[in-house]
Amino acid sequence: MTDKISIAIDMDDVLAGTTEKMVLSYNTLKKTNYIPDDLLTLDLEAVFDETTMMQMFNEINSPGFTRDLVVKENAIEVVKELNDVYDVYIATAAMEIPGSFQDKFEWLQENFPFLDVNHYIYCGNKKVVRSDYLIDDNIKQLHQFKGTGILYTAHFNQKIEAPFTRIDSWTDAHGHFIDNRQHRIEETRERRIKAYEKSLAALK
Repeated sequence: MTDKISIAIDMDDVLAGTTEKMVLSYNTLKKTNYIPDDLLTLDLEAVFDETTMMQMFNEINSPGFTRDLVVKENAIEVVKELNDVYDVYIATAAMEIPGSFQDKFEWLQENFPFLDVNHYIYCGNKKVVRSDYLIDDNIKQLHQFKGTGILYTAHFNQKIEAPFTRIDSWTDAHGHFIDNRQHRIEETRERRIKAYEKSLAALK
C-alpha cells in the first residue's frame, strides 16, 4: 500500500468536552444541577421543550461558546502521534451551528497547532468525507460514512449497541491505531481492494 492511511476525527465530544459545557449552560439557564451522565436517564423531550431548545441553540451558536471547550484527556498527545504516521483530518459537523466556525478554527489552532489547516473539514453529512477511518460519537454519521467507522464513547451513546468498533478514550485510540498499526494497514488494504472490485463490477 503506497497511499498513506487517512483518519478523520470529529471534534465535539471526541476531541472536545462539548456536552459538559452544554450541561453547564443548561444548569445556568434553568437553575438546575444536572451532570452529563444524567442524559442517560432524563426525559429529554420534557427537559428540552421548544422554548428551551431555542434558548440553548442561541447559547451554543453565540461567539465564544466553542472557544474554551476542554480538550479530552490525552487527545493532544495521541493525535500528534497519529499525525506522524497517518493523514489526519478534522471533520466537524458545523453547518447547523454556523456561529461556531471561527471558534472551532481558533480552538483547533490553539490545541492542535501541528495539524494542517487544510485538513479541517466543516461539513454536515459526513458521507462526503473520503478518509479511510472516521472517529465519531454520532452513530448516524458513522452509518453514512463510506470508510471504516470508529465509535467514540460519549455520555449519550454509552448504552447504545452499534456495529462499529468502540473506543472509550484516547488511550484506546492509541492502542487501536498506533500499537496495532500493522492491523490497520492490512484492514485498510482489504477494504480498498473490495471497494475497487465493487467499482469495477459496477462498470460492467
